[in-house]
Amino acid sequence: MTLKAMFAKARAAKAAQGKKTVPGDVEAYIDHAELYRPLMILLVLILAILVSALTVVKAAYDYRRLFNDHQVLVHQWDELQVEWGQLLLEQSTWGGHGRIESEAETRLQMRVPKADETEIIRK
Repeated sequence: MTLKAMFAKARAAKAAQGKKTVPGDVEAYIDHAELYRPLMILLVLILAILVSALTVVKAAYDYRRLFNDHQVLVHQWDELQVEWGQLLLEQSTWGGHGRIESEAETRLQMRVPKADETEIIRK
């Protein structure tokens, strides 16, 4: 509804009630609720847009932060996989039969028994 239409409606309502209208008195012609309602709707919409914009900004920030954290964790995972591979290789080297036999001979002075030193026990 336009402002002119509101003035005309207010004049007609005052005239129908028999009240005298003053042309310069704007408040007499305009119902306050009709003016404040569009203003309140506008303010609510502006507030909703601001809240929505701030929510989008926060969501984008959280996404970027979490993506960076994910990249750091992926990099750490890759490093741990390399270290795990190296440890498996080291374990297979240290646990090989040849290495164990040579360590038993040198450090513990162990030797393979001769055939005449072997005894078979049967139950």
